[in-house]
Amino acid sequence: MAKRLTIELLVIVALGLLIGLLGPFGTFTAPPAQRMAIWVIWLVAGYAFFRPTGVVANWLCEATGMPSFAGRLLALAVASVPLTLVVIITGSGRSFAAALRSPDFWTMYLYIAIVAAAVSIAMVAIFGRSAPVAARPQAIAEPQAAAPSSEPAASALPLPPGFGPVRALKGEDHYVRVIGDGREELILMRMRDAIDRLGPVEGLRIHRSWWVAKDAVAAVRREGRTATLILKGGQEAAVARDLMPQLRAARWL
Repeated sequence: MAKRLTIELLVIVALGLLIGLLGPFGTFTAPPAQRMAIWVIWLVAGYAFFRPTGVVANWLCEATGMPSFAGRLLALAVASVPLTLVVIITGSGRSFAAALRSPDFWTMYLYIAIVAAAVSIAMVAIFGRSAPVAARPQAIAEPQAAAPSSEPAASALPLPPGFGPVRALKGEDHYVRVIGDGREELILMRMRDAIDRLGPVEGLRIHRSWWVAKDAVAAVRREGRTATLILKGGQEAAVARDLMPQLRAARWL
């Protein structure tokens, strides 16, 4: 995780230098070094707000089945508020109360939301890429299943030697957590590509953030119209409501 955060911060600094060089939103009149420094400060401050907000949004999407793009928009809208205050305070020297009452608050908020969206797209483009694989087209919500096999999964995922069969995959932002028997690994890869690299193991995609092997399911907890799979390792994987019929058809529920 420390390596991931370091790389993300380096990317943020590089983007700050690039945006500062371009000098958008009236900052071009400042000397190049000054505007590049201030843009780096603003983007790093924005990262401090957007990173935890994005994590919470991912949890919300996983718990409620909200589309990922809606979660990102919600995180962007929420985190842009404190960042707008930081930009107004550092840019004009106003107090917190004065910045909050500033008549140009919402104009600045709009500018920051636009920059935040551009940075978010850049981060997804950079960290959402994975090694090329022979992927088949598929809908995000489509459950993924491989042919049944009694042999351990011959996974093509970049896992350490001796990892063993893959029991579940959990999407975490731009990464995928690979769950095995008593061990886990975090890899930089899209969920769809990770599923495509699985070997011959019977499993289903039960949520946009979860793929589970059938033999990894220890129990099913039903709560009204929702269901949660309890894995043998103790993890709990919520089933997306729109995928309930497919899991019933496969006799998982």
